[in-house]
Amino acid sequence: MAKTKGTSTQATGWADLFRQEAFQSKLMLQTLPRYMHTTRWYAAKTQQAKSYRIEQQMPFELENGETAFFITIEINFKAGFTEYYFMTLSFVPEDIDIDLKGIVSSITVGGVKGKVIDALYWEEFRRSLYNQILSQKILTDGNTKLLFERGKVLRSSPAYESSRVMNFDQSNTSVEYNGKYFFKAYRRLFQDSNPDLELTKFLSDEGAFKNCPRYGGSISWIKNQYATLSIGIMQEKIENIGEAWNHTLDMINGYFERISATDMDIADIQDIASFDLVGPDALKSDFRLLIGDDVIAKVERMALRIAEMHIALFDNKVDLEFNPIAFNGDYTVWLKNRIIYQVNARFILVEENIHKLKGMAREYAQTFLENREFITSQFLAFEEKALNSSRIRIHGDLHLGQILMTEDDDFYIIDYEGEPESTIRDRKVKQTPLKDVAGMLRSFHYAVYATIFDENNDYGLSKELLFEAGEKYYRAITAIFLNKYVQTAMDGNLDIGYNSEIKYLLKYHLLEKAVYEIGYELKARPDWVIIPLTGIKQILDD
Repeated sequence: MAKTKGTSTQATGWADLFRQEAFQSKLMLQTLPRYMHTTRWYAAKTQQAKSYRIEQQMPFELENGETAFFITIEINFKAGFTEYYFMTLSFVPEDIDIDLKGIVSSITVGGVKGKVIDALYWEEFRRSLYNQILSQKILTDGNTKLLFERGKVLRSSPAYESSRVMNFDQSNTSVEYNGKYFFKAYRRLFQDSNPDLELTKFLSDEGAFKNCPRYGGSISWIKNQYATLSIGIMQEKIENIGEAWNHTLDMINGYFERISATDMDIADIQDIASFDLVGPDALKSDFRLLIGDDVIAKVERMALRIAEMHIALFDNKVDLEFNPIAFNGDYTVWLKNRIIYQVNARFILVEENIHKLKGMAREYAQTFLENREFITSQFLAFEEKALNSSRIRIHGDLHLGQILMTEDDDFYIIDYEGEPESTIRDRKVKQTPLKDVAGMLRSFHYAVYATIFDENNDYGLSKELLFEAGEKYYRAITAIFLNKYVQTAMDGNLDIGYNSEIKYLLKYHLLEKAVYEIGYELKARPDWVIIPLTGIKQILDD
């Protein structure tokens, strides 16, 4: 809860008070900055803000007669950039029970003691919001308007029953409705529609891809003829038993436990070459027993679903937002500029933090720095004239944490917002679907080493033997994954090129992903930076 002293006002009501310039000035100078720093979704906590401003506001009449306000907040930072955030504000008397996370400040309005709240934490607001989406009414105020759209999932207009704010989001806020739907409020806004909304709606309504959340509706803020902001999306809830990440950790743990239980010599475990396309039948029987046929089936099912997603995104030949296109010089310039900027930033970051690293992590970091010129040359060597495959809209941030597993061992792909560090325009650039595949391979690699580095696991093996066994597992699993993906892609006429092109694009984007990961790990979990550094070393050694 934000610690803001109670404020007494002479306004006759909340709506009147909110519109007063003096109140909004205090809101922007003190109250909201203090509150936003307590939230999980405010991304710029380490940056110094120069100014906060309510850029847009829209009154929203609730069904109980009260008023809430949709607002967008413009924050200018001393570092020279600007960010936009979305909030809903309302006032409730002090006897109304609100989750502490939703209380912005204490206040007295018209003699009534109460609190300013983030209205998403108030059921009366959530009920009215749900019914507004069903009604598809448009709110207008001056030259701007809020569009409420109902999707196919809510076409029968199911009555409101219940709602609750979920705790699993960081960058957004999710509300569960009727135990069947999720409304995701986008907190950080971009001056364009959100790719999560675009891709979810397309795959659900036009792409005929069944293994993603079905589109239920959305809220969009039309600022002017040039800018439409995505405020939130309603989706069908997917009943699941957790993210594929956690289940993959369990599967890898089982592999190491079986090795430990059998006293198998690691050197005798079958070794598969990187980027090989291998079906389950090509695995030796003892290796299959160590991995588990159920694991192999799940890995193939994940590959199948990802390939089906890409086929659906490839199939539209009419809509310019989604039609496949060829590689060209403009794309190459964009790609190289973007990656080299990122690579240079990572080298600087490693140089500044290498003194914090120990052992193998420090050794690999030193190798990374010593290979700066070679790594840079690998990215600059990208040549579109040698590529014959197509570019399409992709997920853009695909990994095991973006896949939900169901009780019948199926998988659903979620969260289509793209890489958090990328601009909204960059997230919409059409790229090879193999970039998503590279994201999955990196995620499997992460899972292997997360299991090895977990201090709660004791397999009775040295780190060296665990690394060797882990790498053999990783190459086998990714070979099976790639084989199923490529086979499905070819059967579905997805244009990803022939084997040499597939291998080249995979290697290129694996290196890109691993370099990208260094930044996150050094900032959030320095002990884990060994994982992307290991990935980079292996890619360079291949």
